[in-house]
This record gives sequence, structure tokens and C-alpha cells, in this order.
Amino acid sequence: MGENGILKLGKVTDFQCHMIEHQLGAYTDCNHGQGLAVLHPVLYRHINKSAEEKFRRWAQEVWLVQDADEGIDFLADFIREVGLPTTFTEMGITLDDDIIRAIADSTIITPGCCKQLTADEIVEILNKCK
Repeated sequence: MGENGILKLGKVTDFQCHMIEHQLGAYTDCNHGQGLAVLHPVLYRHINKSAEEKFRRWAQEVWLVQDADEGIDFLADFIREVGLPTTFTEMGITLDDDIIRAIADSTIITPGCCKQLTADEIVEILNKCK
């Protein structure tokens, strides 16, 4: 039901992380869920200031904390606690600058709910995930 589009009607959705991970998977054959676990906290830290109120509300509703940055920390801690990787190195993935640039340049990014990423921002995010 969630992917048939009905629940998204009239809303700006954000699948930028998924699109980045799809390209990461195309270049590395990594597990999609693990890639998302590594990418999400880094991406959220990157776009947090572009949608502070949304992230603050998310932190309050999901993690019962008042600060968006603290909410992102709670997410990262939860990912670690359930045994998911938090870096590409933990996944056994080594990315050189050329592969990172290729992933960033080939990622199809549609406008997100907070901020539309550029290829250079994707490079920055991927580098922080190493």
C-alpha cells in the first residue's frame, strides 16, 4: 500500500537516501538495508539544518528528545545496537575517490522534502560513511 502512491498524494516525499544506496549497490553489490543503515545518520546530519523543525519533531516523536541532533545520535546508536554496520568499512566496502564520484554523478536525485542534494554533497556524504 505504501508504495502504490496513494499515501503520498499531495506530499513531497524524500527517497534521496534510497537513490544514493541504489547506486552504491550497483557499484559494490552491497546489501540495501545495511547501506541505508550506514547512510541515513550521515545524510540526516547533512540535511538537518535545512529542515530543523521537521527533524526536531521527529526527534521528539520517535526518540522522546527535544534536540534534532540528539535524535540523530539516538538513531545511530539504535543502528549500532541492533548489529547493523555504521560504516562502509564495517561492510567490507572500500571506496576510492573515482568510485565515490561515479556513484555521486550517476545518482538520480529528485527534490526531497528538506533539500535537493547535489553530486558534490553526495560525495561529501559518501566520504563521511567510510
